[in-house]
Amino acid sequence: MTVKKSYFKIGALTVLLLSLCLSGIVQASTLERGSIQVTGSAIVTGAPDVAYITLGVETRDASAEVAAQENANRMAKVFSALKALGLTDKELTTSGYNVYSSSQVQNRGTEEEVTITTYHVQNRINITTKDLASVGQIIDAAVKAGSNQVQGVRFDIEDKQVMQLEALKDAVAQGMAKATVMAESAGLTLGGLATMNESYSSYAPMVSAMAFRADSSPATTINPGDIEVSATVNLEFWF
Repeated sequence: MTVKKSYFKIGALTVLLLSLCLSGIVQASTLERGSIQVTGSAIVTGAPDVAYITLGVETRDASAEVAAQENANRMAKVFSALKALGLTDKELTTSGYNVYSSSQVQNRGTEEEVTITTYHVQNRINITTKDLASVGQIIDAAVKAGSNQVQGVRFDIEDKQVMQLEALKDAVAQGMAKATVMAESAGLTLGGLATMNESYSSYAPMVSAMAFRADSSPATTINPGDIEVSATVNLEFWF
């Protein structure tokens, strides 16, 4: 039994030493390698296929109840006008309802000093449409029906996956080309790819609310710009 235990200890020690040697060889091999790190980027553009419109109604009165009722009446007219254009409940969603008060002191410091409180009621809706040609008509109809707030219009592409993949492909190609040129210029032979990661971003044109007026006349015309999707990749090659 004693002899067998000694053999076991010797065998375990041999395996441990062998592992340490191999680890040292791998570490040495890794340290002897150099690396080239590059970044590739690309931008792909496309025409938008959906528009998001944000508008609303704001009313004010000395009575919160009166302001709320007037707001509800005007918003109901706005919804009716938009539905008359063919928009559905799915395309019309309430995005915010807010009630707050503001106070103003008149004749301050006199016997006639009085504090006047005004209640504000804000109701906003989001409109989604794929009929980009009707965006101006939608805004005009809403304003005519009683909307006095137009926050803006944002154009976008509903499904940007194809654009993302195209941008990613171009970004990788650019990164590999840069690494190849750098290696050749330095008299090196480019090895394999060690690491790679990617990221995306997109830009959608926004039409500012300043572009609209409550008395929109003549008819509002909006020309959407292109949507941009960009991809960035970080590549590391060894040599």
